[in-house]
Amino acid sequence: MNAVISQTLAREGEVDFGFQELFFSRTDSRGVILSGNEVFRRVSGYGWTDLLGAPHKIIRHPDTPRGVFRILWDALGKGHPMGGYVKNRARNGDYYWVFAVLVPAPEGFLSVRMRPSTPLFASIREVYAELAQRERTERLDPEEGAQALCDFAASQGFSSYTSFMASAMGQELVARDAKLGRLTDARTAQLVALNTSLEEVTREQRNLLRSFEALQSVPNNMRIIASRLEPSGGPVSAISENYRSSSQVISERLRSFVAGRDNLCDRVSRQASKALFLIGAHRVLSEMRLNFADAQPVPGIDWAHERQILVAIEAQAQRDTGTAMEQAIAHAEVLGRASAEIRRQMLGLDTIRVLGRVETGRMRGTNSHLSATIDQLDVSHSDIRLRLETIMRLSEGIGTTMRMFQRSQRLF
Repeated sequence: MNAVISQTLAREGEVDFGFQELFFSRTDSRGVILSGNEVFRRVSGYGWTDLLGAPHKIIRHPDTPRGVFRILWDALGKGHPMGGYVKNRARNGDYYWVFAVLVPAPEGFLSVRMRPSTPLFASIREVYAELAQRERTERLDPEEGAQALCDFAASQGFSSYTSFMASAMGQELVARDAKLGRLTDARTAQLVALNTSLEEVTREQRNLLRSFEALQSVPNNMRIIASRLEPSGGPVSAISENYRSSSQVISERLRSFVAGRDNLCDRVSRQASKALFLIGAHRVLSEMRLNFADAQPVPGIDWAHERQILVAIEAQAQRDTGTAMEQAIAHAEVLGRASAEIRRQMLGLDTIRVLGRVETGRMRGTNSHLSATIDQLDVSHSDIRLRLETIMRLSEGIGTTMRMFQRSQRLF
């Protein structure tokens, strides 16, 4: 059975451990190890006398960029949980990879780690290798490395690193279930699906703003063309000016929820991602607590105390998840209403666009450039409407799914 669960033989230089195994360790606020489980001790290759009281960085591998730890410590220092892929070094120089779930604990911090196996894991290893090389050759500092990781998350369509890690956790949990021959947990499947929706909202908000900004030059083009075709103050010039003033009002409204720091779309994504990360973390923590039943006595570790800490952290995670869900639902409702309002305002622009088409039709034989400009408006308006409708649909879906999580008796 154990051979089946382990899946593959260890490669040279890599410590092998099973997908069913979870690492556990707890540190004080300085990162000094206070406790851990047998999986942690065995895979690290150290004895308990070497681990207890030692800094957790005793297992740090130089191939894990310092920017990773900057992100983790920044989040924990603010009282937020965070996840991350980490390459560790065993005592004999071998290495092992984990996906770590880190949460604040009463006396410091707690980490539960599992074996990663997703395609995302393969991608992140390439990113880490590049950053670690830059640290060695360019003296890249941790802050720059952390920003590079956030930029990578953004390039993958995520609005925040928390959203990126929530998606990573969901994917790793699904992959782990498959490796262990278990049915995918229903909540975990919803977690992955909802993260996909959040990514789509992020893409749509960026594309929507780009589409609308592309319209800003059209009224000027119309006015320039009209000045060549009609007397000053003619109907097309008036239409172009009316379009310009109306589109500016919509642009300002649009920017309020898709542009700038802490915009409405990002607030939806951030709170939903936090809730999703906590849901996944709760599942991992619960499994770890159940594993304590098989824990072997270790001098200096009070397993009853460790279990109490995990119970307290699970309860806090439940409360924090509920708060994040409520905020995500509220933000999603506001986002849906804002999108609907802008869609209604777009109807006014459509009316102006139609008037422009009518006036263009009257200017027979001299209107080819003007007609092409109106054609551009037709395409842009259609694109913007579709993106607004997509954001409305996704916002409603995010809110509905969050409410299902809230009502579920099986959530915790």
